[in-house]
Amino acid sequence: MRYERDLQVKLQERYRRLYKADYRVYDREIKYFHDFIQQSPALRAIAERIANSLPDLDPDQWIAENFTRRGRYDWPDSELGRAKVTWRFITRWAGDDDPSNHATYFSNDSNFNVIFRAMTEKAVEPFVEYLQTQIGSASEVLYMLERFTRRLEAFDQVELHEWYEKNTTHGEAHYDRYLRRFLFDQGIDYPFSQPKSASGEADVVSGLEGDDPLVCEVKLYDPNRSYGVPYVAKGFQQAISYAHDYGKNVAYLVTFNLTDHGLQLPTDEDTKPWPPRLYVEGVTVYMVTVHAKPRLSASKRGKSSPRVVRREELVQQTNT
Repeated sequence: MRYERDLQVKLQERYRRLYKADYRVYDREIKYFHDFIQQSPALRAIAERIANSLPDLDPDQWIAENFTRRGRYDWPDSELGRAKVTWRFITRWAGDDDPSNHATYFSNDSNFNVIFRAMTEKAVEPFVEYLQTQIGSASEVLYMLERFTRRLEAFDQVELHEWYEKNTTHGEAHYDRYLRRFLFDQGIDYPFSQPKSASGEADVVSGLEGDDPLVCEVKLYDPNRSYGVPYVAKGFQQAISYAHDYGKNVAYLVTFNLTDHGLQLPTDEDTKPWPPRLYVEGVTVYMVTVHAKPRLSASKRGKSSPRVVRREELVQQTNT
């Protein structure tokens, strides 16, 4: 996924600028770094999720209790906890808190540029790596979903649609099973089918035995059979709920379009990368649409307009 790779490169470049910054302008450069994250919807969603994670961990209290002596400091037990404390540091440094108040915790050197670079390397660099890992994980899944879309539309579209027409009551379960089998074949472990969570049952939650579960909600789009945009919006809402339940900042909504017209979902990115994605409540929801109904030839189907879905048609459902 080019967008995700480009974002990783830009993030690394921002870190490089910060690392090379003279200590006398470090407060300005850290503000640029903070603003870059806040102005990127994808990075902002991850940062918000980090800040809202681990409710028992108060980052200000942790800093006060564990950053107390020159050259001595400690991080929480988990990488997520360290990321939460570091993001709090960055937010404070970008605000009214002078970075020099904390720089000496990371080095006993007498050279201030050395001290600030040590702080950047020991605190900010692991945070950047954590962000890049989150971006990279999403990129890998999107690559698989893109291949899935191409496979279904190129090879299995007719067969699956014929089955759907004969068994519409169980149509969603059929497409869901087809997706789950594909993901399993691609190497994504998946011990459960629709596991229980606080919000109900997610259609696809893989890797629950590890630290990085994949949350994916499957929905049909077929207004003639009561699977209209409100039904897709329900799936969007469920994806966010399941992401919260499993402590994730990324979720996926796969919609099988069973109509003759296109389905155009909204995106929060100005560059409009594939697939469209919305950032809501600290969760990035990637929305993949699969055209699951065989199309007539261009000469027979004529001109058709896609169903353009507005952002509020999906997001408003999460606030009701």
